[in-house]
Amino acid sequence: MKQGGVESLYGEELKAGALVGRWVVERVHYRGPVSTLYRARDAQGAGIAALKVLQVLPESGDIALRRFQREAATLQRLRHPSIVDVLDYGTLADGRSFIAMEWLEGRDLAAELAARGPLAASEALQLLEQVGAALRAAHAAGVVHRDLKAQNVMRLERDDAALVVKLVDFGIAKGLTPDAPGASSLTHTGVALGTPMSMAPEQIRGEVPDARTDLYALGVLLFQLVTGQPPFPGATRHEVEEQHLHAPAPRPSERAPVPAALDEVVLRCLAKRREERYPDVDALLEDLRRAVGGGQARGAGAHAVALYAEARASRAPDASMLASMDALLEHTGAVAREAGLEVRMEGSGCLMALAPLPDDAHSERTVRERVLSAALELVERAARGVDGARVGLSITVHVDRMPPGGGKGSLLHLPGWVADRGDEGLVATVPALRDLEAGFLAEPLPGGGAIWSRVTGRR
Repeated sequence: MKQGGVESLYGEELKAGALVGRWVVERVHYRGPVSTLYRARDAQGAGIAALKVLQVLPESGDIALRRFQREAATLQRLRHPSIVDVLDYGTLADGRSFIAMEWLEGRDLAAELAARGPLAASEALQLLEQVGAALRAAHAAGVVHRDLKAQNVMRLERDDAALVVKLVDFGIAKGLTPDAPGASSLTHTGVALGTPMSMAPEQIRGEVPDARTDLYALGVLLFQLVTGQPPFPGATRHEVEEQHLHAPAPRPSERAPVPAALDEVVLRCLAKRREERYPDVDALLEDLRRAVGGGQARGAGAHAVALYAEARASRAPDASMLASMDALLEHTGAVAREAGLEVRMEGSGCLMALAPLPDDAHSERTVRERVLSAALELVERAARGVDGARVGLSITVHVDRMPPGGGKGSLLHLPGWVADRGDEGLVATVPALRDLEAGFLAEPLPGGGAIWSRVTGRR
């Protein structure tokens, strides 16, 4: 065909104007070894997408295709504010698969480090709070990323210059349980997948990964963020892998002015035996907050953020309505856990969840903002209806101290802070909303004095 015909649009590399599902290709953004990433726009004017199209690979096409499709299925189920959203996926007429993801304006952390050099320990903590939340959600769903690295974390461009990131590329993610998103027989024990610079020893040996495999990579990322270089550099893949397997991990303080306590966090992450690493993301972040803040272990009187949710029926509840209320609260609990909260109480038509707050002021605000955003999404979802039955959701978010046993006035004494109202929606107390007023639409709750504000949206 002549230039401008079908072949020029739908050859091996898609040209501007090619229609992929509902997406119109604008330009090539990145050429990878197994896929090409395009910037594309919605033909119906709904926005911009990052369009990832699998290349034709005769020698391993079937496996590559199934891995590609698995990434789409994994990402669609892992909905989280710090994980890239999948908008659409499908197949071209020639059999190539594609994934349409949200377009992220910004640059990856590798480019960020190259442009500005190492980050301060407090900045690294801000980033790892978000990456850790994304991993927490993935691990809770039974998925290990296996390729966590600076290139797979995007720092978003924002007018306020805040450090906001999203985790991308779950192409080699593996399910930890047979029914987990991404679980399949496409990767086997004895096959090493990942990026050598960040691979845990068990990955290099081709052993079955688990959540602690991602924590090793998180330690590599932390080291790289504060020093500007990886812990185990090398000229060849073999040289790098040998260091991961056998070389003692270096201390970040040997290469950058960071707190000595941060060394211990990195060294535990980079333990050769996974049994010697942190058991989960939360334990790692807890130590990292103390290392960066210079504080002691979190005491029983520390502050925490709490969320109380109550399902409300629009009529006298029957079996169908009760089932819808149960489904709504089950979803609410799942979202609360994704936001980093622990469900402490579940009753008939209600639940309460809470999470300790970091000592660092910026990180503390980040956690409260994440919880308020999750709560807002929950009440908006409930307002749209659940399973055809009209079930509403009333949520109160509060911050307070949590003394042992939960005495009067603490977070565990619900009458002390839960708004007593008969309607639906989100209410936040003054401590929960403090310093976040510019980001949320809020107004005093009628009859609530100066204690509660009704939150109706984001600015």
